[in-house]
Amino acid sequence: MTTLYTITEQFKELAALAETADEDLAVALRDTMEGIEGEFQEKGKAIAMVTLNIDGDLEAIQTQIDRLEERKRIINNRKESLKDYLRTNMEAAGITKITHPLFTITCGKGRSVVVIDDEKALPDEFVNVKVTSAPDKAMIAKAIKDGQQVPGAHTEIGKSSITIK
Repeated sequence: MTTLYTITEQFKELAALAETADEDLAVALRDTMEGIEGEFQEKGKAIAMVTLNIDGDLEAIQTQIDRLEERKRIINNRKESLKDYLRTNMEAAGITKITHPLFTITCGKGRSVVVIDDEKALPDEFVNVKVTSAPDKAMIAKAIKDGQQVPGAHTEIGKSSITIK
């Protein structure tokens, strides 16, 4: 079975020959090119079918990822809930240590933590300010399209696109 790349190369070679061939040879070359184009289209359809199947696979995989992430979240919440339950009861009973041959459970005293009551009331020296900047590509594209020179930017033609519906 011929690959799409090989068909493309054959088509390009025949097109180049057709430009310099006499009328009879040009007609024969066009007929051959039509046959190659038909084969090319069949290959293209087959590739499209494979990509559609891959889309289905990706959707099924994403569904499983979402399901497993939700399961992970639930199990993690359960773990944290059990640890909190144990901690609360150890504190209430005044027990600070439980030993087992495989592990030791220790209930340590809490550390001092800062609680912010009103962020706006904090002095500036206690607030980190983050500033970010990013080029506004839509605005740059519009300016260039309108004929304006934008130093440090230019437009170019990107990759062509394939749409399979």
